[in-house]
Amino acid sequence: MNGGLILHLSGPLQAWGGPQGHGSYPTGTHPTRSALIGLLAATLGRPPDSDNHDLARLHFTIRVDRPGHRESDFHTIGGGYPPQHTPPDATGRHRTKPGEGTLVTTRWYIADAAFTIAVTGPTRTLHTLADALDHPHYPPYLGRRSCVPDTPLTAWTTPGNPVTELHHFPLHRPHRPTGPVEFISDTPPRNGRPPDATLRNNPGPGRTFDDYDLWHHHEHLPPDTPAATGTAYLKALTHYQENRP
Repeated sequence: MNGGLILHLSGPLQAWGGPQGHGSYPTGTHPTRSALIGLLAATLGRPPDSDNHDLARLHFTIRVDRPGHRESDFHTIGGGYPPQHTPPDATGRHRTKPGEGTLVTTRWYIADAAFTIAVTGPTRTLHTLADALDHPHYPPYLGRRSCVPDTPLTAWTTPGNPVTELHHFPLHRPHRPTGPVEFISDTPPRNGRPPDATLRNNPGPGRTFDDYDLWHHHEHLPPDTPAATGTAYLKALTHYQENRP
């Protein structure tokens, strides 16, 4: 395995899953492994029940350009409809009793967040994904279908270490940070440090999920790493792509 792929995910709203219950749909603070593999599988046109054994060999390192902030949506469906048009339950039965027809949920999002992600894995898989991201079979979204990207996914392959490239790739924030930038990786560090978190979000066959570990660390970026938002960020991306080694 050598080389890698760089992705950029930003949008007004993102939603990255989490344990659900009692009408609440939470979100994590960053893209999960399951969500990233699902996004890539969708660009390839694969159905939800695909085993994605090739994508399971990928590893992700996330640079948190902007962490965003949490927002909630008071969400209702089915209110005011006749019984035959109410949302069905798990058995397919329509809710006919008074008060059953309206489903109320609270859905959480992270707003104004941006992440740049280094993807490592087999070279052939990475090139296939780069082509799919340029011409996706299904439109990509950031966790939920209502969460659309506001910039290109910026997919390109790099012959070197993509994690190293994260230190030079344009930073999607209004100005350069005065302190270190957060990195999150599912690859253990060389020093053998124990993981900082364990999530049950690693997709397996048959829509099952296993645990995977995460390591967090902070690093200062080189002084020449550009930082911008809006059209200035898009110009920085173009300049970086045209002048990268």
